[in-house]
Amino acid sequence: MKKIEIFVGSDSAFEKIIPQKARNLTELATQLDDDNKKMEMNVIIPGQPKPKTQKKRKPIVRNLVIHADEYCSVQEHVIINFINFISRVSVTNMYIQNPPENIREQLYRVFDKSIIHEEHQHYLEVSKNMLRTFNSQYRKRVIGQEKAKSKLLQAIYPLMDGKQKKPVVILLYGDSGLGKTESAQYLADLMGGKLLRKQFSMYQNNESANYIFGGRYNEKSFAQDLLARDSNVLLFDEFDKALSVFHSAFYQLFDEGIYEDHNYKVTVDKAIIVCTSNYRTVNEVKENLGLPIYNRFDSIIKFDELSNEAKKKIAELEIERLKTDFNIEDSKLFEKLKEAAITASNAREIKHLVKDTFSLLAIRKICSDAEE
Repeated sequence: MKKIEIFVGSDSAFEKIIPQKARNLTELATQLDDDNKKMEMNVIIPGQPKPKTQKKRKPIVRNLVIHADEYCSVQEHVIINFINFISRVSVTNMYIQNPPENIREQLYRVFDKSIIHEEHQHYLEVSKNMLRTFNSQYRKRVIGQEKAKSKLLQAIYPLMDGKQKKPVVILLYGDSGLGKTESAQYLADLMGGKLLRKQFSMYQNNESANYIFGGRYNEKSFAQDLLARDSNVLLFDEFDKALSVFHSAFYQLFDEGIYEDHNYKVTVDKAIIVCTSNYRTVNEVKENLGLPIYNRFDSIIKFDELSNEAKKKIAELEIERLKTDFNIEDSKLFEKLKEAAITASNAREIKHLVKDTFSLLAIRKICSDAEE
């Protein structure tokens, strides 16, 4: 082995450092298993010389690339006895993404450390320009939440230019459809990557426990997804809906930026972790989530109910977005929709109102054209 490149980061970033021509772990494991099955049995005939056992040559692999999702596709013994597996092949260069701690320890124990290179993905950090852009453009993405915007800016400021290493953990609370998720999405856009979004209302059973705390190597886990994140913005949607026992898995992540399960250890520096909840008051948050997790939030931010002006503005923007696609230009209708938006509870209802109205008009036109 001449070089072992350990890469920690997303699939897209890993693709940039690996050679174009390479073999992967899955196909190599399949080949070796097939070779074992094809081994010929030497038959010993009485009175005849014992046949010579021919030593099998090792397959030669110049570049071996191991993607993170392959740990789920090979048999567990390949991971547990990784060095024994690799010893059956002559590998020149190995490129391995987000290895489990088991494999990492084997590599450092067996191979000369001089040939092992570790590279971690670089994520954009909060900067002055990013804060300025968020401040000036936020109202175009989220309507009617100026107070929340100011609180968000205060919350993420400690991360500016790498001043703070520990993640900033923020809880956004309030009714649905007010812009909590969109706020996290906008932060991810400014931080130059795809938002890592996890729907915590789904974590209600034993399978969820395996995902959160780590199970077998062939099972997906939160730690794997965390290692492969595209940006340093994480969204834990409806955080309060998960079983409360799962909250303990996040104590160290919120406190120190470290997440560990049975198979992986992840360090999350300078990240923005956004949790959302539909509770309406701080007291509800505190009573239902409990103090151990409540006290770990760096900032708790309320999203207010929308004013009538904010509702009209949301309707106006949705009309502008859809009117060309639906080929509708009717100023009186548009004004009626803006007035009707006042009766809606949130942005989601307003957008449905505009789209449903436009769809109804489009269907009526299609039907009337057909009758003519």
